[in-house]
Amino acid sequence: MTTTWDLTFVYKGYDDPQINEDLEKANQLAEDLAKYRNKLATLSSSEFTSFLQQHEKIGTYLVQCGSYGSLLFSQETTNDNFKALFAKIQQKNVEIGNKLIWINLEINKMNPETFVKFLDDPKMANYHHYLQVLRLREPYQLSESVEQIINQKALVSASAWVKFYEEYTADFKFEVELEGEKKILSQGDIRPKFRDANPITRENVFKTYYQKYIDDSIAISHCYNNIWKDHGQNVDLRKYPSSMTIAHIRNQTDEDIVETMMSVVKKNYTLIQEYYKTKAKLMGQGTSIKGSDLYAPITKVTKYSWKEAEEAVLGAYNDFDTEIGQMAQILFDKDLIDSEIRQGKRTGAFCAGLTPALMPVIHMSFDGTSDGVATLAHEMGHALHDMFSARKQTLFNYHPPLVVAETASVFGEQILTSKLLKTMNDEDSKLTLLVNQLEDAIGTISRQTMYIFFEKECHLKGAKQTLSFQEMSDIWDKHVKEAYGDSVNFLPEQSANWASIPHFLFTRYYCYAYSFGMLFVLGLYQKYLEEGSLFIPKLKSILEAGGSQFPIDLAASVGLDIRKEEFWQAGFDYLNGLLAEFKEIVEKRS
Repeated sequence: MTTTWDLTFVYKGYDDPQINEDLEKANQLAEDLAKYRNKLATLSSSEFTSFLQQHEKIGTYLVQCGSYGSLLFSQETTNDNFKALFAKIQQKNVEIGNKLIWINLEINKMNPETFVKFLDDPKMANYHHYLQVLRLREPYQLSESVEQIINQKALVSASAWVKFYEEYTADFKFEVELEGEKKILSQGDIRPKFRDANPITRENVFKTYYQKYIDDSIAISHCYNNIWKDHGQNVDLRKYPSSMTIAHIRNQTDEDIVETMMSVVKKNYTLIQEYYKTKAKLMGQGTSIKGSDLYAPITKVTKYSWKEAEEAVLGAYNDFDTEIGQMAQILFDKDLIDSEIRQGKRTGAFCAGLTPALMPVIHMSFDGTSDGVATLAHEMGHALHDMFSARKQTLFNYHPPLVVAETASVFGEQILTSKLLKTMNDEDSKLTLLVNQLEDAIGTISRQTMYIFFEKECHLKGAKQTLSFQEMSDIWDKHVKEAYGDSVNFLPEQSANWASIPHFLFTRYYCYAYSFGMLFVLGLYQKYLEEGSLFIPKLKSILEAGGSQFPIDLAASVGLDIRKEEFWQAGFDYLNGLLAEFKEIVEKRS
């Protein structure tokens, strides 16, 4: 039996008067801060620290209200009360945010001597990293009036198209033939069937799923085209060196590091091709596999109950470290996981870390597959990361940048896999585990990087012209062909795969964070295998750092250098070892 979350620890309900009270408190505090306008550089370190603490308090109110509205909308995108609340909170966030825009602008206008003076003062230690990251945006900031217009227009530009896409696609219904019978499936019901044991079912599901996006191509195309154009305008307005600059700033890394990582991933596209050629051989399909068999199970599918999934994940975390296992248990005890499949529920899985004072919550649709169990372990890792960060960080340093935000989540999947491996004593089980590990790595590293190459081309072309649904599909096919080579015979409908990937809409160039994150974790995991339990305190220190350090410094804290190509290649060396094991078993069975 799956679970639904209890959000009453945030607010009692969508009509809780405390929501309006908190928004008003944030508004009043924002107005109070105006007395410091044009004076920040003259403040003492103690005064500036107090100022930032008040600024942070405003953020706490806004994040708490905004997160609550977003969570309600995610759990039921068709609920008019939830939609109205979410829209109202978004509007208030913009209004209050416009009253605070001057702060970042003024901090970034400080002369270097004044800025360094604040950084060097121990009283400012908690805000040292926050201020450094803020200054990364300084070359690209605009006047206050322009920044306010951009902030206000977001409600009816990018944010509006994202909200429309979420609401529109969450309500999709798919009529698909399953074992000779027509059935109507929701988003949450149909995606698990990509891994169905029946090849005819898989093909019907793939065709039906992507055809739905093709049939709704006008609405879908508008969403994506407006995102491409909106971002292109921002790039031009702010004079970013490239369309990816904002992602590098957000991720607190630089172009050279990301380009090195993506170059190594591209060189290792052979991992995808060799894997699927071997899987095709295992399935008796020659040297290339059918597109609908990408996720086909190669042994009997094991179905898990929610209780079994809970026990497997908690068992893995407890075996790794008792304290971590106890922390994970709290998520179940306090009903902080929404795992139920429902019509109208937002697709996908995520963990929402609200504020350091509030517990994180997990949103997923548990389908009973091994992938569903891995998803639980993954999102549980995010929650643990938030809980560790809350021990030492305040709001401005609470969330790590995306490229290291996957640290605990992917590490959690690794320790789950390790536990499952220890319980296996037959070749079929080992084969299944290898398939799961390799397909997860391909999906998280290679495929996500391919997404970036697709997204980059769409941004460059879409900023200047309106792209048709077919043109975007052609761009997708080009990058898919480069990654998969001739190892997969994709169905014609799969050319529309890009249209079902919301990451392109939610956050520009989000997906390379997955590639970066998993390769980063593979580096950490190798350290754990070398050092054993001695490494666990080091991992906890990384998690407790939250967003208070740059990724390059977090890696250096355990002796890793992410500027070097060898660091990224080491992850593929590990994966190629798994591939060799997989190929050896398949050869024995041929």
